[in-house]
Amino acid sequence: MPDDLQEQIRQIAEKIPGCSYVSLVGYDGITVAQYIIDAEFDVNLYDAEISSIMLASREVRKSLDLGSEKELIWLTEKAFYIVYPVGEDFFIYACLKPEASSPGLARVELSKTTKIISKIVYQESS
Repeated sequence: MPDDLQEQIRQIAEKIPGCSYVSLVGYDGITVAQYIIDAEFDVNLYDAEISSIMLASREVRKSLDLGSEKELIWLTEKAFYIVYPVGEDFFIYACLKPEASSPGLARVELSKTTKIISKIVYQESS
């Protein structure tokens, strides 16, 4: 299973122009798989912090009865984050450079990859 996950993460990161890295992370903040193209910081720390954002988002969503979360997009001065939940236990996200990247393509690729990763992680049959 880990090799399959790593390969999926690598493929998506390499497809997205301007992608710094892609990570699959548990809601506990622990990195499951990641592929780094260009990052000058501790990506594992970012994974843990994005997990905190996702946990807070989950609580707000439940409190306001907003239904299931589909996607979270967060744009900062230094990076563009696109996050997709993978079941109840994990999420996958791409960190893009704020310029010369392709958020639209990232959204399409992450959406497709989320379904594949869910099947691998939860060992669902095709």
